[in-house]
Amino acid sequence: MRKILTFAVAFALFATTQAFAIIGVGAHYVMNTGSLKSDAGNAYTVDFGALGEQSIGVRQEKADGLKGIGFKLWIDLLPLVDIEGTLNIAATRYQTFLDIPTITANGIESEEIEIKYTPDAPYNMIFGNASPIFGIVNGDLSITYPFELPVVPIRPYIGAGVSYFASIPLVNASFTKKMLESSDGLIDALSDPTNPDNAAAASEIGSVLAKTLKDESYTTGIGGHAIIGFRIKPPIIPLAVYTNGKYYFGGNTNSQFTQGFVLEVGGGFAL
Repeated sequence: MRKILTFAVAFALFATTQAFAIIGVGAHYVMNTGSLKSDAGNAYTVDFGALGEQSIGVRQEKADGLKGIGFKLWIDLLPLVDIEGTLNIAATRYQTFLDIPTITANGIESEEIEIKYTPDAPYNMIFGNASPIFGIVNGDLSITYPFELPVVPIRPYIGAGVSYFASIPLVNASFTKKMLESSDGLIDALSDPTNPDNAAAASEIGSVLAKTLKDESYTTGIGGHAIIGFRIKPPIIPLAVYTNGKYYFGGNTNSQFTQGFVLEVGGGFAL
């Protein structure tokens, strides 16, 4: 009887102080406080012959904060350190406007067109048109050092690791210039004084620009990160919740994006 009681007390103590899992897998909400800087410039000079030359201008607006989802696999079984593998996908929408000169009865006038994705273009919403998306996909491998707390089932840790980044290209001045320089037909239709509908040619430039993203390569690179966080593993129950704060560096993401603090909040199954 005494042995049974001793075993029961030992098991209860272990169960109430367990703040780790042999292995766990979960999903989480991602919030990146970084910001996307604005960009503006002339992308192309159109020759209208006797009417002179006019520039196609591009104005890309600033956007704050990326939000998304992520997935995590962690191992607490190793001595001294824990290992985490993470895949995060976060994005934000922004606005880009083209200032396109067109031939009218009054001469050359500028028409402002906002870039929108249509249902047959990439990254579109389910219904209707939508503003462009800037997004980052990153895969992290983290090594963390845990701190054991008595009694409470909380496992805080700090660490660092390596990260792989892939970011979606931006519809900015340089991107627009690249597209227009390889699309002579669009410029010819816009600058042709015999074209009865130059305004339609201007709209076509915006449409083609939006669709061009599907042929553009992602910007990729390798960087690193620092991590601080904690996991809570209730006694016996094979579930855990976690919160991580990360700061990234390097990675060769788009130069207009200023990386910020990244928060991960989620939970999952843990043995």
